[in-house]
Amino acid sequence: MSVSEVGFSPGKKASSVRASSNAESRKGYSGLYQFGTAYNPARFINLGSDVTRRGNYLLYWMANQALWRVDRQQAKGLDAMLAYDWSPSDVNRTNRLLTAGLRFNEPLPLHLHNTISLGYVRNSLSPMFLPVGAPSWKAEHGFEFNGLFQVTPILLLQPVIQYYENLGGRPGGAVVLGFRTKIEL
Repeated sequence: MSVSEVGFSPGKKASSVRASSNAESRKGYSGLYQFGTAYNPARFINLGSDVTRRGNYLLYWMANQALWRVDRQQAKGLDAMLAYDWSPSDVNRTNRLLTAGLRFNEPLPLHLHNTISLGYVRNSLSPMFLPVGAPSWKAEHGFEFNGLFQVTPILLLQPVIQYYENLGGRPGGAVVLGFRTKIEL
């Protein structure tokens, strides 16, 4: 397996850019733009012809950008994220994925780091994987609302609610409630 990525963050040194979720990394109008690939040289069956082929790959693009700040030098404000993943539809059932989100940094007047986020995911399923005579897949949609609270310097708490539509490409929905804790030493 081979994975490669290149990124660009205007106004930042490459060594200072990290994919982290802390207030310090989001100060100002910083942004992070990435393009990546993954390649697996194994043999895969092409469902359209039952012929094996060597290799499978994935291409992805991601952008994270600060949109608005209360103070240009601080993190309080609104960030946006957009990502798109693509892979061949004859080898991958889930071959296209669109992700978008908004994050409001420090929205609550608390003396601890906090964020409120809203996210959306659209998952497209390849028609090549449909059983014979089955109705077409519907795109899967996911919506998420969560909060992130840094209760102590090492403890983060994150309640979340998610709603999914067209699970497995079929009509229907589901609600998921969750709670995550994270300890950073």
